Amino acid sequence: MMMRQCWLLVIALIVGPGPAFAGVRDPVCRQPSVVDEMAREVRDHDYYSEVDPRLITETPTPNPAVVACQLCVLSAPFNATRFGEQPVRQCVEHGFEVRILRNGFVVRDLK
Repeated sequence: MMMRQCWLLVIALIVGPGPAFAGVRDPVCRQPSVVDEMAREVRDHDYYSEVDPRLITETPTPNPAVVACQLCVLSAPFNATRFGEQPVRQCVEHGFEVRILRNGFVVRDLK
């Protein structure tokens, strides 16, 4: 019985801790609550714009509790004299700052 426990300990040490203990986290800028808040802020300025979470990038800042989020806001301006009858989809860069708190996030629009 003692030998079996020793082997289990050796195997556990060789395999190491799983990814849950590795300190790996999803990007803060792609957390659903953060994306929802950024999309709400963007829609306040341009109702017909869209935020695609796949087009969000995250950059660390000198403060480890704050990250910078860059979005590609998909906008379709309608300007008949310039674009014709159909609106032209374009990517408009938009930035946010997200402060990481113990129980959530604070999202600040940089525009």
